[in-house]
Parts: sequence; C-alpha cells; structure tokens
Amino acid sequence: MSIKRILLDSNAYLRLANSFHPLLHEPFGKDQSAHNLIPEFQKEFDKNPRLANKFGWVNQSDYIENRKYRIRVTRFQREQINLIYSYLWPHNISEGLGASRIDVRALAYGDAIEIPVVTDDSQMRELGITFDIEVWSLLDLLKIMYKSKRIELSNIKTLLNYLKYIKDWPYPSFEKDAKKVFRGL
Repeated sequence: MSIKRILLDSNAYLRLANSFHPLLHEPFGKDQSAHNLIPEFQKEFDKNPRLANKFGWVNQSDYIENRKYRIRVTRFQREQINLIYSYLWPHNISEGLGASRIDVRALAYGDAIEIPVVTDDSQMRELGITFDIEVWSLLDLLKIMYKSKRIELSNIKTLLNYLKYIKDWPYPSFEKDAKKVFRGL
C-alpha cells in the first residue's frame, strides 16, 4: 500500500513535532498517512533567530534525524513546483496577502504533487483556496490523527497545554474549538 502524504507548513510542524515525536514519515491509519516537510524548512528556520530561540528543540539530534527523510519529487514535479510558485508568488504580492516565500513554496509543492497542505495561516489558506489547492487546518489534521488512533485525547491535551505555554495558538479560538471537537478535554 502506498503512503498518503500530508504536507505540513512550518508553523504546523513547529506546533506538532515536539508533542508527537517522531512526527514525520511515520505511517498511521488505514490509509497509511504520513507527515512531510518541504526540504527548504531548515533554511527558513536557520534564518530566523526568533524561531530558533522559541523552538530550540528543533536542532536537537533526534528531531534533525527525523527531518532527514525529506519529501521526494521527480524532476517533472520539481519543474511543476517552480511553475506553480511562479504564479502563486506574484498573486500573493498583488493581493497583499503577506504569505512568506517558504509558505507559498509549500502550497506549490502541495499543488504539484497533489497532497494536502496543513496550515492555519490565513493568508496561505486564502491563496490555496483561490487556486484550488487542498488546504487543511491543524484541527482537521488532529481529527484525522485521532480517528486513526495515531494520537489520543491525552496527547491533544498535552498539545493544548504546550501551545498555551509557548503562547502560540494557531488562531484565538483554537483551544475552544478543539474542546468542542474533542469532548472530554
């Protein structure tokens, strides 16, 4: 059975990986889903001292090791990614959306290889929806992980506590929405 890939944007990875380690390339559920990151993640992370300070665990050896298994694309897919990026980026700029280059690149990957992109970035979501790119929210992903028994309610509660501690809610009502979806939190 082939693995169904799910692409995480940088923020989704940073919010989930510490709570659900190892997060990447670990198949789960009946459809054998697995989380992936675009290869450019580490470059983006290394350029941003604020991220490095807030998420110091990212550069611990076991997390680095987990990220070594990168999403693979064919030469044709790479060309498609570049082509898609070449029209997504100018649209992002002209509409004043403010999605970062790496986030737009993640959408290009998702579109080119036809996999969902997980993000709660409103600009990314708007750009993805405009171009019919499959975009999931973090809450959508948590529901899938829970239904497939990849995580339990206690794991979700730990994640909510972590997000509260680091003051990094995907959006203001995330905790309230999560408690509605997952009864018993």
